[in-house]
Amino acid sequence: MDSGLIPEFTQIKNHCDIHCRPIYGTVSSGNLCFPRKLNRRLGVYHYNYLYIFVNHYLEILLKNIGKILTLLSLPLQVLLLRMVADRPLWVEHFYTGAVYKYLSQGLRFAFGGLSLPLGQLLFYSLIAGVLVWIGGLVKMRLKKKIGRKQFALDFAFGAIAIVSGFYFLFNSMWGLNYYRQPIQEIVKLDTKVFSTTELEAMSARLIELTNQSRSRLTPDNYNPLLYPLSHEQILAQAPEGYRPLAQKYPALLYSQQSVKSVFVPELMSYFGLAGIYFPFTGEANINMDPPPYMLPETVCHEMAHQIGFASEDEANFVSYLACELSPEPAFQYSGNLMAMRYTLNRLYWEDSTTYYRQIQNLSPGVKCDLEVTRNYWNGFENPIEVAGRVINDLFLKSNNQTEGVRSYNRVVELLMGEYRKNGLVYEQSQKQVFVSQK
Repeated sequence: MDSGLIPEFTQIKNHCDIHCRPIYGTVSSGNLCFPRKLNRRLGVYHYNYLYIFVNHYLEILLKNIGKILTLLSLPLQVLLLRMVADRPLWVEHFYTGAVYKYLSQGLRFAFGGLSLPLGQLLFYSLIAGVLVWIGGLVKMRLKKKIGRKQFALDFAFGAIAIVSGFYFLFNSMWGLNYYRQPIQEIVKLDTKVFSTTELEAMSARLIELTNQSRSRLTPDNYNPLLYPLSHEQILAQAPEGYRPLAQKYPALLYSQQSVKSVFVPELMSYFGLAGIYFPFTGEANINMDPPPYMLPETVCHEMAHQIGFASEDEANFVSYLACELSPEPAFQYSGNLMAMRYTLNRLYWEDSTTYYRQIQNLSPGVKCDLEVTRNYWNGFENPIEVAGRVINDLFLKSNNQTEGVRSYNRVVELLMGEYRKNGLVYEQSQKQVFVSQK
């Protein structure tokens, strides 16, 4: 009878030979008894091998239930997320407007008072922890404490556990905002397909606004701008544009500021990053190394992420509005410069002839600032920056941003909706305030 059994089954039978005994026409297996007649039908005469076999693997299952649930958690999370993705109004009201709203405010209240960028430190600690774990596995394999198969299994299970845990925390603490109600519905924008003529008209308007806002900062129109605000002043002034914005659109209310400069900002530049939102601490981490007139729109962009606008085009749009409504001309210039760049880039691809005609209207000072910006980022071109761009692209595509890094450019559709609504005319943008050079 043993010759046809698999090794584990043979081991179970031997165990049963010792510990199980027939009682009055039955076969005892553990605390249960089974008739010999049933056992003969199963092809087993004195011992219920089938029962022992099932019981053996049931014990294995119970011992490894944690690992099994961990392996199943990732596909289950993906399935649930797909179901939620089809319910943007539900996400808007129950998650963004309730759960996330109070969670993010609590995190900003708890960690906003710390001068250290706690999120950045935790991020580096996480990377270090993963590297130490991988190093430990490799060390055990080199010392032959574990075999090749066990090494592969341990690495695969650990990687799945890390990804699954991160995926759960990320989506529960922020990621669901990718599936909220689109901002064009919140602020009532007409974002239907636009013509090249409309794009040309909006480009001309943004060039006008950019030239005007720069002239309020300096009379020097032939040299790069000497920015009138320090890094500390930029961070302090950022919420001012959100106050009038929240009066118009309550969903854009910002409170409990937690925006911080990162350590070693050049490292972020090597990855091509101007800022990053860390949802686990609620902090907006800003790379303060780029040219200063880029910083206000970057700060306002990360603040938009903090209040639940996860999509990059929507965060860009909210940043533009916050900069335009800010009483500080330096913020207005930063927002106009950002919006103009995206719009002119789109115009170049739609009609390059019109693009070259339009850029002739840029003031010499604005051209100087654009050249400084271009030279800055060109100085950080390297394989790491390319890899960072690819990782960011994959990250965005995995979070309902099908166009990846190109989704930043979709702010042009939102700007067009705003242009159709009010011609990009704002009360604050008409305020003539000259900020003296330092």
